[in-house]
Amino acid sequence: MKKDIIKNGKYKSVLILFLICTVILFLMFIPYIIYNVPMVYGTDLKPQWFFFYTEFKKLMFNFINNKTLPFYSWSLFLGNNFYASKSYYMMGDIFAYIGLIFKNLNFFDLNLILEIIKFYVSAFSMYFLLQSFNYKNKTKIIGSLAYAFSGWAIFFSGQMVFLSFYSLMPLYFLGVEEYLKHNKKILFIILTAILLFISYYFFFTISLLTVIYFIYRYYVINKSLKDIFKNALILISYYFVGASITGVLIYPSFMYITSSDRLKDSFSLISMHPIKSYFNLVYGTFIPNYLYIYRQNIFETGNHVTREICLYSSGLTALLLPHFIKDKDEVYKKATIILYSVLFVMMLIPVFSFILHGFSDPSFRWLMFVIFMNIIVSCKVLDNIESIDDAFLKITLAFISVLLITIIFVTGILTNQLSDILSGSFNIQLFITFIFVIIYVIYYFLLINKKINLLLILLTIELGISGFTIFYTSMDKSEDGSYEFIYKVTHVLQDEEEGLNNFLNNIEPINCYEYYRVYIPHESLYWSYSHNLSVMYNLNGVMTYDSSYSPSINTLKDKVYEIRDFDSEWIFNIKNDYLLDFLNVKYAIVTNENELPKNGNYRLMTDNYRGFLVYRNDDYRPLGTTFNNVDYIENFDVKRINNIIYVNDDYYEELANINGNNNSFIENIVYKGNMLSGYVYSDTDSLMVVSLPYDQGWNIFVNGEKVKVYDVNGGFMSFKVFKGDNNIEMYFTPYGFKTGAIISFIGVILLLLIIVKEKKHK
Repeated sequence: MKKDIIKNGKYKSVLILFLICTVILFLMFIPYIIYNVPMVYGTDLKPQWFFFYTEFKKLMFNFINNKTLPFYSWSLFLGNNFYASKSYYMMGDIFAYIGLIFKNLNFFDLNLILEIIKFYVSAFSMYFLLQSFNYKNKTKIIGSLAYAFSGWAIFFSGQMVFLSFYSLMPLYFLGVEEYLKHNKKILFIILTAILLFISYYFFFTISLLTVIYFIYRYYVINKSLKDIFKNALILISYYFVGASITGVLIYPSFMYITSSDRLKDSFSLISMHPIKSYFNLVYGTFIPNYLYIYRQNIFETGNHVTREICLYSSGLTALLLPHFIKDKDEVYKKATIILYSVLFVMMLIPVFSFILHGFSDPSFRWLMFVIFMNIIVSCKVLDNIESIDDAFLKITLAFISVLLITIIFVTGILTNQLSDILSGSFNIQLFITFIFVIIYVIYYFLLINKKINLLLILLTIELGISGFTIFYTSMDKSEDGSYEFIYKVTHVLQDEEEGLNNFLNNIEPINCYEYYRVYIPHESLYWSYSHNLSVMYNLNGVMTYDSSYSPSINTLKDKVYEIRDFDSEWIFNIKNDYLLDFLNVKYAIVTNENELPKNGNYRLMTDNYRGFLVYRNDDYRPLGTTFNNVDYIENFDVKRINNIIYVNDDYYEELANINGNNNSFIENIVYKGNMLSGYVYSDTDSLMVVSLPYDQGWNIFVNGEKVKVYDVNGGFMSFKVFKGDNNIEMYFTPYGFKTGAIISFIGVILLLLIIVKEKKHK
């Protein structure tokens, strides 16, 4: 009887959690329903995710229909190893695959649906974790809501994979709990695999933080550190089993990303964050600072890594958090004090953020773990609401209130912005502070009167209105914010799929179908919308905004600095006419003649393609052309890139003695999926240069014989062709894919053996 009551109580609490999540989500997203505008919240949603997901969907449906593995993208910048490069964005994200179900839904509505699903998953993931702590049902509901709608979750919801990872993170730590309490391993192994599939970017971070969590929880549960090393080694072995399951994706991605500039950022071990960042850390613990990030605020640093600080997870958890020091369990209290001391030092010293961010710029994105711990600790206090020390609670309220009221003015004094505060520049922040001081006071009275139901109602209102505010104020209600803009993006240059390519392929009386690229100005014809717009037309473009671009062109990026746009490390817009010729840019589509690349040899083909001008580049170089001059890469001169093969020291002696010709090129090119084929006749043995980014995944065959591929001219491919007829075949399989598949096979076998062993033991 008692068991049935408990079971029914759990079902009831799950239903309550679902209904409250629904209410909060309705409050957050109702503006998009009322104004009938697409969900475009997020810094990179329009310029990156829209196009990468479009390409992902195209490749996946091509795989489903034609069994062509989704390895290579011809539409992304210069050609791209999509499989390995976009594992950072979506290739392993289970939610991206769920999105394929909604085949005909526009991307922004799809993203809204996926976000809603992720918020639900976040809440229930945290609920199941808190259940393992044996907290009361309402405590679990409150903790789950605080986690699902934390400042981190809402602020980063515009980055698709960020919220995907965050939503399942509690289940990963539930796996740790299951191991510590019941010696169960399966959940931990499976969640290790899932989270690593979703994002190696965040998984590296959470792996390091797992060490802290494991030590903390081991000590709290066992009341000592006896045998911790042995138990840690066992868990680590299961960790590697889970990680090995992902080898088929992660190993090729690892081989790819280790060549990227993302892992080569320099950083001073003794540097400190700007003082504003530390004040923002404190303020953002108590206030939903996502309301002002990237807007006018006293803590603005001008740098995304020091402004994107999210610690808020409701006023209730912030008010309860300090009360762990009043806990009667001395071991728990000691362990938690040490835990927060360690986390405080890590927040204070940038080198820890540098390490946790994959030895890249010292980002604060790892604070999702601090939010996670804040909620767990606060829930323990809330679960014993009857034991809360009212006097200490009053002191906590007074401290928070004084802190919030004064911190903006103190920051203004220390940064010489007091006059800006007094002139009203930061009135919105002051208003938010005033509102939240009132909220903290209300929480205080509800806590001292033990009104748990009213606490839950106030929490729902707080999270719902805060979420509503950010999404409503971020919403574009102009004409460009309507669904009409999607039509403009996808139909400026064509009305039907492949319309533009079909036009260009038939614009000349005699035309051999071939691989060529197209120059389009970003500022006017793409109306500065995105550097990735070529994806929508299956065009081979010469610009991108992509942090996972082909790393082979890093040399070119260093040699020809002006190919970067906005002085960015991963935004490119190639306008140099020598490079455009080398990159076989055959056509340019512009709104007026002045937009053509300077000094290029362009001939007008038509002045009336959908109101645009179409020019032919008469100096363009075919995709594959033979060269007869070789020089060291140290002597690189972009003006000579169409006449000389620049090679590194390793290749020079091997290639310098080839006296080939410079007038043969690949004809009859056919390219699709992961292959390219063509034919070339050469008067003598020569060196062929193909202006696709060099990637070890390419296997090239000449007349059926595999040939060696060289990295030349700042990151492009070269190989030998021979006197006479040469049939060229190029096949792409991501470098490391086969090895990764073997690793995954071993991981799956090990998991099955562990499952069998655990069931037999049970």
